[in-house]
Amino acid sequence: MATRTLLLLVSMVGVVHPHYFPYTRTDTGDSVDIASMKLLKETYNAAEEKNVVASPLGVLILLSLYGSGTEGENREELVRYLRIRDFRELELRYARLSYRFGSMDHSFLTLCNKVLVSDKYKLEQHFLNTARSYLSEVDNINFEDPQTAADSINEWSARKTDGKISKPVSASDIDARAAVALLNVIYFQGHWHVPFNASNTKEQEFHVDRSTSELKPMMHLEQPLIYRDSPELGARLVELPYKESQFRMIIILPKEIDGLQSVLDKVAQKGLLEDVFKMNFANTEVILDLPKFEIRSKLNLNELLPKVGVSRIFNEPAPGLVSDTKLIVSRALQQAFITVDEEGASAGAFTGVVGVPVSADSRPPPPIHFKADHPFLFAILHDDVVLFAGTYSH
Repeated sequence: MATRTLLLLVSMVGVVHPHYFPYTRTDTGDSVDIASMKLLKETYNAAEEKNVVASPLGVLILLSLYGSGTEGENREELVRYLRIRDFRELELRYARLSYRFGSMDHSFLTLCNKVLVSDKYKLEQHFLNTARSYLSEVDNINFEDPQTAADSINEWSARKTDGKISKPVSASDIDARAAVALLNVIYFQGHWHVPFNASNTKEQEFHVDRSTSELKPMMHLEQPLIYRDSPELGARLVELPYKESQFRMIIILPKEIDGLQSVLDKVAQKGLLEDVFKMNFANTEVILDLPKFEIRSKLNLNELLPKVGVSRIFNEPAPGLVSDTKLIVSRALQQAFITVDEEGASAGAFTGVVGVPVSADSRPPPPIHFKADHPFLFAILHDDVVLFAGTYSH
C-alpha cells in the first residue's frame, strides 16, 4: 500500500516568573541533557534572530513515541541521538518522564501528549499501548479538511497553554494525506523563590557584541546563590530557584562578550549537567543583574533534526504506527514562548543558609558580581531534567 505521511507537531510554552533542594543526577537526565544541548546549538546556529527558546524535552518525547513504530536503522538513528542503547528502556524512560511531568500540579506545569489519527486509519496496537503509557490523548481527525484540522490543533494548544500559543499551525502546515499527528505541550508558570524587587530594575548597558551595546531593563538581586566559575566552559553559572519544588533556572554567562558560540559548542559535546552538579553555594553574597526578556521562537524541525543526526524519519517509511500502511514524517515544528521578569511570591525567603567560619578579626569575603550584560545561555530544569533551554543575545 502507498506510503502515507505523518505530521509531527510539537507545541509548547514556558512562562517564567521569579530552599535549596538536593538534586539527583541520573542516566535519563544525562541523555536528555546532551540531546537537548545539541538541538539548542543547531537552533541557535540556524536562527537569524539569536534570541531563541526551545523545549527539547517535548521533541525528545515525541521522537521516542514515534520510534516505537519504527524498526531497523530508522530506530537506531533515534536511539543514537537519544543516547539509550536499548529501545525498550528508552520507551520506559520517556513514558516515566511523561507520567512524572504530566501528573504535576497544572497550576504551574502542564505536560500533555496527544495522538490524532486520520479517520481512515487505525493505530497499530503496540503503538496505541505505547501512546497510552505516555498519557497521550488519542482522537480521530479528518486531515483532508486542513482548515478544520488546524483549528482543532490550535484550540487544543490554546486550551493547554492558557492562550499563550493559540495558533501554532495554519492550514498550510497540514498535509491532507496525513495519517497521524503527534502533539505535545509543555507549559510552565514558575515563581522565583527569591523574588526580584521591581523598583530595583534599571536601564543598563547590554553588550550585543564587542562593538555594539543597547540599553536594557536589568533586574537586580543580592543574595547568597548557588554559583560556579567553570574554566572548562569558559563561563560562570548561577542558579535561580523557583518556589515550585525542584525547579530552577541556570544562567550560563560566557566570560567573553563574544563567547556564547564557544559555550554552545562545548555543551553540545558534554552537556550542562557536569557543571551544574559542581555548583555550590557561594560563600558570600552574589550581586546579580539580569535582563528582563521575552522570547518567542518557531522551530523548523525538518531542518534542525538532520543536523543532530535524525533524518531517516523524513524519508524512511515506518511500519508500526497504523495498520497496513507505512508512514514518514512530513512536517515537524515547535513553537515556544518564554517571559522572564521580576514576578514571584511576595512572601517567602531563601531557605539555604550558608555558614562560614569566622574569627573575631576576619572580614567577610567580597561579594561576587554576576552581571549578565552580554549574550548568555539559560536552561530550566526539574531536578536533573532540562525542560527548556535558550539563548539571549540582544
